[in-house]
Amino acid sequence: MNESQTDNQATGHGDLLAGARDLGSAIEEHARVLSESPDDYPRVVGAVNRLRASAIAYAALCADQAGWGNPFSDLENEPDSDDEEAEQAAGAADGAAPVVVLEASYRIRVNDMEAATRLVGDQASDDLLGAPSDVVSRLYVRDGWDPSLYGDVFDVLDQSWTCGPDPAR
Repeated sequence: MNESQTDNQATGHGDLLAGARDLGSAIEEHARVLSESPDDYPRVVGAVNRLRASAIAYAALCADQAGWGNPFSDLENEPDSDDEEAEQAAGAADGAAPVVVLEASYRIRVNDMEAATRLVGDQASDDLLGAPSDVVSRLYVRDGWDPSLYGDVFDVLDQSWTCGPDPAR
């Protein structure tokens, strides 16, 4: 059973609307705990963990059931929904195709530099200097960077991404 299936069973049981109800319930429990006993560390942590698990499971349901990304991926930097809707409406009105900005960040451990260099395939290239960042850069440019393709050569220590409307438009 994969992680997404586990999440679906934990929240919503594979149903997007049920997942939304579970998430709403977790938000209400969190607010209740903070209102009733904000100094009760174990209770607050339990409510926070349930809320996080419900949000993660709901995001997985969004992807699995509807093909959409994580709606919570960049809450602090997300433009106001009114701004995004206005940009989309303006783009539609003038016939312009929508433009989005996708930013990804990875922190990677290179476990086997020789194997990583072999993955690039052109060791003799003058522009490949041999530093780990050079190898990772070449792989990123070549295949769009899916570190899971490379087995144990790399460990992804953390990653994040955001996607939203182009603020320049």
